[in-house]
Amino acid sequence: MAELQFIHVSKVYGGDTPAVRDLNLEVKEGEFVVLVGPSGCGKTTALRMVAGLEEITDGEIRIGDRVVNELAPRERDIAMVFQNYALYPHKNVYENLAFGLRMRKVSKAEQQRRVEAIASKLGLADMLHRRPAQLSGGQRQRVAMGRAIVREPKAFLMDEPLSNLDAKLRVQMRAEIARIQQALEVTTLYVTHDQVEAMTMGHRVAVMRDGLLQQVDTPQRLYDFPANLFVASFVGSPPMNLLEATLEADGGRLSCRLGDTELELPGDLVAERPALAGYAGRRVAVGIRPEDVREASGWDGTRVAGRILLVEALGAEQLVHIEIAATPLERTELVDTASQLPGPTLGFNEAERAVTLLGRFDRHLLLVPGEAVEVAIDPRLLHFFDLETGVAIPTADVPVTVQVLH
Repeated sequence: MAELQFIHVSKVYGGDTPAVRDLNLEVKEGEFVVLVGPSGCGKTTALRMVAGLEEITDGEIRIGDRVVNELAPRERDIAMVFQNYALYPHKNVYENLAFGLRMRKVSKAEQQRRVEAIASKLGLADMLHRRPAQLSGGQRQRVAMGRAIVREPKAFLMDEPLSNLDAKLRVQMRAEIARIQQALEVTTLYVTHDQVEAMTMGHRVAVMRDGLLQQVDTPQRLYDFPANLFVASFVGSPPMNLLEATLEADGGRLSCRLGDTELELPGDLVAERPALAGYAGRRVAVGIRPEDVREASGWDGTRVAGRILLVEALGAEQLVHIEIAATPLERTELVDTASQLPGPTLGFNEAERAVTLLGRFDRHLLLVPGEAVEVAIDPRLLHFFDLETGVAIPTADVPVTVQVLH
């Protein structure tokens, strides 16, 4: 095993089309790091540069203590798993697993030992004489993983390995991959466009957009402390609600105005986020997670009036789309637009400006589209972002330490 390092790595196609820009990222020995982002963000290009399948325009890639920029793929001692499995259809499972070892002239006894050990770990021991056509999609994926693992490489690269599986099998296989990686403690760089997959599997998650690393951190910290509007909108399912608001100062008080509703920010919150005071009198972007939008019964704080647009009953909970009078976020170029809810379309609210909030509500509440509703929004649970740069306005003890380039 070895660590992987991207040091100021860039990739430009055709001299003027950047795919990856100044990427700095370290995957520690035995760590599982996931590269995630929308299509075209550069994550697969980054992976292919590690594998030696793409030339590097600038920077260094290190595997262990070696700079591998000029090394051929076979000299890098890494293994890669693709989304299409790339199994040999005329060879059985044993032969597919042993192929890489045979090409490296490993003894037959050692081949058998390694193949049988990996087959046992992956639940393939009873399938060694079957051919790929006789296996399910999940079994083929395990064979593809086993063929990579059996070589005992320094690093393990995975390019959207679950994208060809159905939804139920994807859930099973992501848990299986995470379990195998934990058991083997092999350095792993994993690429996916599915942020749920990234959050459930990675020790750390690196979010990319337009070739730029936006933030890298543990899944929980990405969720709790997004570094900018793009990360806030991309990470989370369903996504964070985002809108514009005005911060207003009155004496020693600071409040957040959403449309006609004024939410006073508690003193301890202002103390935790001293940078907010510098935005008094200015518009900011505000975010709130759907689980923090609650029906207001029993709430002592300020209530926000709205009207129900849509109710999605999911059994354990209800996802409720609520129209409120507020200003939509107009800096859409700063967010992941694919994840954002459409604006109100049913005309329930007569206000000039309205946005749709998504809330997670108790499944027992009787909620009907078209009815008025009041929601509770705790100011302590709001996320604040600079409206010009999209960068999070940090708390005193959680600084934004992230590469964010424009």
